[in-house]
Amino acid sequence: MKAYPIKTRYIKKGENFIPIIVEAIKNSGIKLEDGDFVVLSEKMVSTAEGNFIDESKYKPKMLAYLTYYWSKYIWGYVLGKIFRLKEEKIKNLRNMPKRESLRHKQMIIEELGLLYSLKPYAEGGIDLTNVPYTYACPLPKEPEKWASLLREKIKEELGVDVNVMVSDTDATYRLFNFYFTALPYAIKGIHILPGIVGFLLARIIELLKLGGFAGCTPLAVVGNHNLKIEELVRIAFIADRVHITTKNMGEVLKKHNSYIITEEILEKLEHTPVVVIKMKEEFKGEKNGM
Repeated sequence: MKAYPIKTRYIKKGENFIPIIVEAIKNSGIKLEDGDFVVLSEKMVSTAEGNFIDESKYKPKMLAYLTYYWSKYIWGYVLGKIFRLKEEKIKNLRNMPKRESLRHKQMIIEELGLLYSLKPYAEGGIDLTNVPYTYACPLPKEPEKWASLLREKIKEELGVDVNVMVSDTDATYRLFNFYFTALPYAIKGIHILPGIVGFLLARIIELLKLGGFAGCTPLAVVGNHNLKIEELVRIAFIADRVHITTKNMGEVLKKHNSYIITEEILEKLEHTPVVVIKMKEEFKGEKNGM
């Protein structure tokens, strides 16, 4: 298989992305075939749903303080080393800004529950990157509905029967033939071990070499495929690898002389929220594919 990122403009809150994606695929020069996969970023789908949470409205309570100190100090200085977290993750935990992190932890507690807030980072798939103002972006409410709508529109406009996946960058792990994630939901066949439960189990099985990372997590898949979970999480992982993302938002803010991300700034960045996976092509190292 071979992956191609598809560029689109920034999809705004509440905007229908279906015609935008179809037009972007048409303009990409990529010829879709029956059985190919079109993989959508979960953040784009959530944004189109208007599924944002304003963290500035949350007032931290005792449990928010507990989970903040648990993440920053227990994981940042003790458990992070024991469970061999990446140095970048440990550094980020140690540098967690108190005011913003307390509001974030309180929001996680109220929206998802304590088990998710105890996860030291990436709690419940709620995204804070490339999101405007003080918003956080949870997982989509209806990923399967949007995947189905896009599949039908592609069939109507382009005359091909593709598979459409909505995926999240968060991991799916494998323990023998048992697949699990710490996210609130995933496709059938991936078990839900909420928040810190799934996170700890993943760290333990990696240390004991009983299993580990299997791929990224599909939230919905529609189409006429007969692929196994191991193949679907690999497709999600490949799509995640070829997305073009802005990693250093600090430099972006400095360039635009702003202290907060706005829609105007996001509109000026490059976005590839869609990846086409050509199932019949082999990877040969070209620059525009993976």
